[in-house]
Amino acid sequence: MINKTEFEENLLSPLPVVLVGAMVNDKPNYLVIGYMTPFNFGKHIFFSLYKKRYTRIGIHENKTFSVNIPSEELLEKTNICGSKSGRDIDKSTLFDNFYGELETAPMISECPINIECEVTEILDYDLNDGIIGRVVKSYADPSCLTEDKLDFRKVHPIIWATGGDFNYYRLGDRLEIK
Repeated sequence: MINKTEFEENLLSPLPVVLVGAMVNDKPNYLVIGYMTPFNFGKHIFFSLYKKRYTRIGIHENKTFSVNIPSEELLEKTNICGSKSGRDIDKSTLFDNFYGELETAPMISECPINIECEVTEILDYDLNDGIIGRVVKSYADPSCLTEDKLDFRKVHPIIWATGGDFNYYRLGDRLEIK
């Protein structure tokens, strides 16, 4: 017998916290998603969205969304997006919003990384939708690049332990292979 502690929940974690943006009733709205998965060599993104979420309205209506990776500096505003509904507060005023090719996928200027996506499929999982989006274009702040490549240490993403203690963390040091 192997000496391991068993868990019912998924321990594929930690993952970066992302703010998913969509236009709802002609205003940008953002919510926090803890499980965001790139696939097809990064050409597509998948996430699960509870059907009662306000942002879902805009994703279904426009068939677009954005993925915004906030830095540690945005922890408080990110927490508001994860704890308050767009039905109750106007999240469009929390950030400086901008748009790329997709005019209905609002992005957050203050986030070091932004990705605009168009919905290719919505899967029905009882209480949740499985949202699959094709990456149209990605954006990164120049200050987060090292030799023209994205350097996640400069992004300072908020990392969320989606299994275990369910807390926020920061990214650690790069491991060097000798």
